[in-house]
Amino acid sequence: MAATIKDVAKVAGCSIKTVSRVINNEPHVTEEIRLRVQNAIRVVGYSPNLAARRLVLQKAYMICLLMYPGFYQPASALLSRIMDIGYSENYDILIEPYYPTHKTSKDRLANMVTARRFDGFVTTPPCDMDGFVADLLITYKIPVVQINPLDRSKNIPYIAGNDYQDACLLTQHLIGLGHRRISFLNGPRNMRSSLDRLHGYRDTLARHGIPYDPALIGNSEFNFDGGYTAAQILLKSPHPPSAIYAGSDEAAYGVIYAAQEMGVQIPAQLSVCGHDDLIFSKTIWPGLTTIHQPIDEITEQAVLLLIDILKGNPPDPLQIILPSRLIVRGSTAKAA
Repeated sequence: MAATIKDVAKVAGCSIKTVSRVINNEPHVTEEIRLRVQNAIRVVGYSPNLAARRLVLQKAYMICLLMYPGFYQPASALLSRIMDIGYSENYDILIEPYYPTHKTSKDRLANMVTARRFDGFVTTPPCDMDGFVADLLITYKIPVVQINPLDRSKNIPYIAGNDYQDACLLTQHLIGLGHRRISFLNGPRNMRSSLDRLHGYRDTLARHGIPYDPALIGNSEFNFDGGYTAAQILLKSPHPPSAIYAGSDEAAYGVIYAAQEMGVQIPAQLSVCGHDDLIFSKTIWPGLTTIHQPIDEITEQAVLLLIDILKGNPPDPLQIILPSRLIVRGSTAKAA
């Protein structure tokens, strides 16, 4: 016969209500009691009826990580960590790819929201700028934590990196190597990181008395093909740059490929740097100078922040900026 909550309470030497509080991660339970109940659960082999629990409490105990295509590199370790965080807090994690141009993707998301399949969202950029997603959140009043949103509101929790300061740091690095004709490859206009990185680049040039030249700006969409095409155009111009700051690592990979294809030596003739420090940036040749943005920590913090909000324990502050660091590798050198 399957063990019941009464069996747990008897072994733990406490009330059924106390056992219920421990199972539901409610406050006002001492650590000693919590450990005793958890040990009793293991001893008697009790397994809570999650379906009944969700029905009674009218909660799904699931969090949706709404993932925009291309936002994440393949990172099984990160996804495993997020799952572990959910399990430790008795929440399931739903990784939901979202394709804003696909009706099927929108219909699927709408059906999950109306059916209350999850209790809260974590959105990746630029999902925060999608009107369909915004309408769903407002209409159904679903708690949300945003990752690096374009429009930052004091009323909406978010976790982000400091893209502006990071861009200043990287541009300063290139200037310190003697580069003056520095190109910047921009990304999507509906992403905060694209705008902040461009502003950091421009302001750093201005502080060093280097004129801003629109001819040195390329559009990469922060992907390989965009970086490849932009590099070809820039390197074929009458006055090519001596350094290219691709706004993302993926765009930088495209730049390196285009330069090698054209016989331009890196870093002897052209310095290249990216932004994000993706997993391949230390293994390509030459290794990519970039900004290490703590995307793993940003995502983990976003999930934990949402869980705290769902538990009724929102921390202060609700808007958190995490620091990054410059990683110097072999793709940058002193200007020839």
